[in-house]
Amino acid sequence: MSTQTNTEVKHYLDAMRDALSDLPPAEVAEIMDDAGAHVVEVAEEMGDEFSAAALIDRLGTPRAYAEELRVAAGYPSPSSPAGGGARPTVLARFALWSLLAATVMAFGFAVTDGHILEAAFLVGLCAAAATVVVFRQSGLVAEIAKLPEAVAVKDSLARTELTGLRTWFASLRPVQPVWWIIRALLIGLGGVLVYRSDLTFLPALALAAVSLVAGPKARTDRRWLWISLPATGFALGVLLLVGGKMVSLFDIYPVVNAPVSYNPAPQTPDNIYVFDKDGKPLTDVHLYDENGRPLNGPWYGCEGESRDDNRYPRPKVVHDETGCREVPGVPFTVVMPAVPSTTTTAPPSSVTPSSAPTTTAPTTATTTG
Repeated sequence: MSTQTNTEVKHYLDAMRDALSDLPPAEVAEIMDDAGAHVVEVAEEMGDEFSAAALIDRLGTPRAYAEELRVAAGYPSPSSPAGGGARPTVLARFALWSLLAATVMAFGFAVTDGHILEAAFLVGLCAAAATVVVFRQSGLVAEIAKLPEAVAVKDSLARTELTGLRTWFASLRPVQPVWWIIRALLIGLGGVLVYRSDLTFLPALALAAVSLVAGPKARTDRRWLWISLPATGFALGVLLLVGGKMVSLFDIYPVVNAPVSYNPAPQTPDNIYVFDKDGKPLTDVHLYDENGRPLNGPWYGCEGESRDDNRYPRPKVVHDETGCREVPGVPFTVVMPAVPSTTTTAPPSSVTPSSAPTTTAPTTATTTG
């Protein structure tokens, strides 16, 4: 823009600021941020045909345009200020805290996958009532701006100018339309893909559509914040929820918290065959462990009967083309390993020598005849 155009635009904006001088400074700054960008944009569109008269023909006088923005933001005109008293203050505080509660609850409802439905429903009713009050009560937004808690927040935001944060936030204004579209898509995603319930499906789609309208309108009409902020909270909650679900899908190393047993219980085979030392199979053998506990095991027959005892061997259950049959006995033979025999040599007997018997030779009498 030329120097002359810049001067005329500056005079137009200064006149608008003077028409809004009765409002709180923070509110004037917010209104003028959006209005100033719009006035500059209109001036650039006119190009060489720009003039102060042409600008007034397009937007109206600075005071008229300021009054239009004042009404859109919910502020009363200077000639008819909002009446004070206890009732406007109560309504203003109810509207403000309902807005904050609705924003937080919308975020919590989305990020918990709808597990706080009852609480969200109650807060939603309050937020809906507050939204109706804000749109119907002229000047209620101005009353909200005068509340001590609102003033404290504005003062905190005003201090951000010293740290450059306000300039950073202002640099994000050109991408706001992109965020409004993303927000609507996230809200629709929450209703269609995440919750899959008629109770949240239709309201989510309705909120997604209304949020597209509330986004641009809230820049100049603060009453639309009662729709835009809860929509933002819900969209951010859906974003975190979907992100968590995506991380869990790619988690290929799940953490197992089951305790590890270092002394597992002994496992009993399905069947046990016992042989004696000669390789002869034994039947009706009952097995026990070292503590005298029976080594029971389940067995299921062809007729569906089952038993759980420690008697072995069990009949072998065979399934073939003829059906199911139970085959008793041992289906194999074994050769027992040879056990080395132990040879025992008897110790030599200790014989005590005895006196040899004395043999007396018979005396043969010789007879001489």
